[in-house]
Amino acid sequence: MSEKIMELITWLGALGIPSIFAMTVWCIRCCLQYTRQLKVLAKAQQAQMRSQLLEQYHFYMDDGWISEEHMEDWENQYQAYHSLGENGILDSRRAELLKLPNRKP
Repeated sequence: MSEKIMELITWLGALGIPSIFAMTVWCIRCCLQYTRQLKVLAKAQQAQMRSQLLEQYHFYMDDGWISEEHMEDWENQYQAYHSLGENGILDSRRAELLKLPNRKP
C-alpha cells in the first residue's frame, strides 16, 4: 500500500476508535436514563390506575350492583393494572365486585 493510504488508515484508527467508544458510552447512558424515566412513569400510571379502580369499586359497592358493561370495563382496567405488578388489595376487591348482581336491585 502506498504511504498516503497507510497514513489515512492510521488517522482514521486514531480518530475512529475513541469516537466509537464515546458514542457507545453515550448511548448506554441515554438508555439507562430512559429506562429509569420509564420506570417512574409506569409507577405513576399504576398509582393513577389503582386510585381510579378503587374509586369505581367504592361507587359500585355503595350502589350494590354493577352492570355487565361496567364490570367488563373495570376488568379490562384491572388487567392492565395487574400487568404492572404489585396488585395486593385490588385482588380481593375484584372478587367482591364479581359477586355483585348485574342488575339494579
